[in-house]
Amino acid sequence: MKIVVLLKEVPDPNAVRYDPRLGDLVPGIQRVANEYDLYALEAALRLREQVGGEVIVASVGTARDALNRALAMGADRAVNLEGDGLPGDAWTTARALVAWLQREQPDVIWCGQETSDSGTGNVGPAVAAQLDLPLVSNVVGWEFRDGVFEIEREIEDGHQFQEVAPPVVLCALSALPQPRLPTLRGIMDARRKPVEHLTAADLGLSDEALQPLVQWEGLSQPVAKAAGVVVQDVPPDEAVERLLTFLESRGLLG
Repeated sequence: MKIVVLLKEVPDPNAVRYDPRLGDLVPGIQRVANEYDLYALEAALRLREQVGGEVIVASVGTARDALNRALAMGADRAVNLEGDGLPGDAWTTARALVAWLQREQPDVIWCGQETSDSGTGNVGPAVAAQLDLPLVSNVVGWEFRDGVFEIEREIEDGHQFQEVAPPVVLCALSALPQPRLPTLRGIMDARRKPVEHLTAADLGLSDEALQPLVQWEGLSQPVAKAAGVVVQDVPPDEAVERLLTFLESRGLLG
């Protein structure tokens, strides 16, 4: 079975700092593999251990450290799609992945439910839509029997169970088994595993095809709200007097 895992490298959530002068994150923040994607990778590795085949990790944009970690965890090979226009918005990212996936023709595509930086949760569904494949989101449990996935999904008011046969796109949540840690042997083996670097031109994508549908204007912090005034443990008459004084000082009394 050919299993693909879509992996993104994101700013380390534990080290993110915002610079209001730049209107962006502080430069130089360490980047790590997206957490949900690692749960997807663990599921893919367990599926390969059960049925055989290969696990391929694919990322759009610079993701050297994340791909190296995936290879050290046990993935067989990696593909990095990069160059001008990549990564773009979720639709552009999905379009680049689809151009590559059409060449690979995988049986199963695993990805994280969303990423910790943009958090749109759109790449998996966009890939499924463009490939005309079934999509199962919010996956918190799975078994593969007789060529069919038995999936447990988390929904708003509980859990849902359904069956789906490959090819399929599966979006993982963190209720799945914990991602394994790379071993020393795995780290050494990762150095010998192939990493393919492809550009949009290699995939036959034009500049027009990579035009984003969404434009981001930048980051900003929420406006801080002024602290309120709490009046307690005082006689009622005094509490009323304090309230009137507070409202009058802000011009709220006619």
